[in-house]
Order: sequence, then C-alpha cells, then structure tokens
Amino acid sequence: MPHCAHDICLNSARGGVAVIPNFIPKDLVKAMRTDARNLFEAGYFQPDGLTNTALSKKEQGFSGKADRQTLEFRNIMHKIKDQLASELKRPSLKSEGERRHEITYNWYEPGAKLGRHLDEHHEETKGGWLLESRRSVTWLVYLNDRWNDEEGGALRCFPQTKISSQQVGCHEGNLQVGWLRIDSNIPVFLDCFRSSGQSALYTVNDNTRQVLSLKDFDVPSQPIEFSRFLPTEFRESFEQISTARLDPRFAAVNDSKGKEQGSLLVERDEVNFLDVIPEAGTLVLFDSVSLPHLVREVTGRRQRIAATGWWHEDSTFLI
Repeated sequence: MPHCAHDICLNSARGGVAVIPNFIPKDLVKAMRTDARNLFEAGYFQPDGLTNTALSKKEQGFSGKADRQTLEFRNIMHKIKDQLASELKRPSLKSEGERRHEITYNWYEPGAKLGRHLDEHHEETKGGWLLESRRSVTWLVYLNDRWNDEEGGALRCFPQTKISSQQVGCHEGNLQVGWLRIDSNIPVFLDCFRSSGQSALYTVNDNTRQVLSLKDFDVPSQPIEFSRFLPTEFRESFEQISTARLDPRFAAVNDSKGKEQGSLLVERDEVNFLDVIPEAGTLVLFDSVSLPHLVREVTGRRQRIAATGWWHEDSTFLI
C-alpha cells in the first residue's frame, strides 16, 4: 500500500483537502467495484443519509431510487491510518476495537445528492458525551471508471482560502467550532470543562490558550450561534463552521427569528470551493471536524460508487 507524502498529510490537518489521483492500483479498484456491485445486486445495501429532524426525507432529497447507500467492508487502509496517526500527531488513531472506525461502500443512484455538512461536531452541541471515540479523519476512495464532469456527483469541499498555520479540528480534547480571521485563519475551540462548570471559546497562540468569550456560558440548544458570546471586536472576524443555514444537522424547524428554513440541499453561492471528480483510484483525505462538504447531484445514467470511511480518535472526555 503506498504512503502519503508528508506535505499532503499536513494539508489535511491545517484546514485543507488532500487529493491524490491514481492512489489505488487499477486492479484493486476493479475488484472493489465488482464486489460492491455484487453486494448491491444481492440486496445487502441499506439506505443511509443525514439525520435531520427538521426536514422531511423528501426535503433532504431522498427517494426510493435516488439515495446513497452504504455497506461495511474490510479495512484496506490500515497503513495510511497509522501513518496519519504519526504525521498528524493523533496517536489514538492507531487504536482498534469494535465500532472504533467506520468503513463503507457508498452507492449513489442517478439523481442522488448530499447536502452540505460536517462529519463530526462538538459533543456538547449534540446533547452529551456518550461515545469513547469520535470521527477524526474522513477518507474516500472512488471506484468509478472513466467518470467525467458531465455525470455530476463531484465532492464539493469548502477549504480555507489560506491554510492555517496550526493544527485544526481539536486541541487538548476540545473540538473546533469556528475560525477567527484577522491576519490568518485561526481555529476557535470550545472548552466545555471550565472550572465554572460552563463553557468558553478560545484560540491557541504559542501553545497558550487565549480565551475569547466575554464570560463563561452554557451551550444553548440548537440552532447555536457562538458569535453572541464574543466581544464586539471579534464578531465580524469570527466564522462559525456549522450553522442552521449551512448544515442540515444544525438545523431547526425555524431560525432564531421564527422564519422557516429554506431547502438545505440548495447549493450556496460561495467563492472558495474545491470540486473533486469521483474518478477511479483517487484518494481524498480531510479533517472530519473542520471541513464542510457536499456531494453534487449525479446527473449521468450510471451509479457513483466509492469506498468511504472515518477514522476515530479518543473523545478524551466521557461523562
């Protein structure tokens, strides 16, 4: 199994996306594609999609024929995972165990798509600390032979315009919830284990925490807007990663002003994005916490097939 270059690994840890064409040998891609088709025809796949109580399945773009479907398969990526554990300084990525890591075949029928979302959120925003591990690195390996732009189904990622000078996603067990844009892209973390019993927003400078929030606070129920806990001088430069407007899993039936939310599958007008064509053998890696992404509608006549997964690291805190 080939290894990722150091700079590619680092890119995925600083708010960017690692895209490596022809990473998986053609014979292995063909064997996996055949395996996925055989399993699909045998009826082993089951529908899967974003969990969102605010919108109906129809509103999320689900239908009996146009849905994404997944099936677990054997782990073929151990060497890459162990390399990332060292390169990204996330040693608990190496840990194994039941339900420690997630691995699937991913199947999109023509017409299927997936709205903008993050693969992992801060536990405090999900209502509690229940699991011993959490999604750390997202990976995808595409299995579509000679796929072209006209067939749609591109992975659209929303990386930072400038790669961060520091690690993103997590700091000392506290997950990132936003960015502070002053002279550079600075990750903002949420600490829910303050001595006050409440929470605070902070950045890291020279390995020292700098608390941003005016005072410690209780994390409210969704939809959550963290900017209101910041001093006025930081609010305009703060960008929250997940909001009700951008992420179906952060949505509420109504927004904070009582207005109904529009369809969350509608693509927003954003300048900085990266489209990855799902061509056979391409490997994609990115941080599960900090990188928003979506899958554009499959407009061709054939299925979009991939192997996808999430490598977990320790949650650090468990109540």
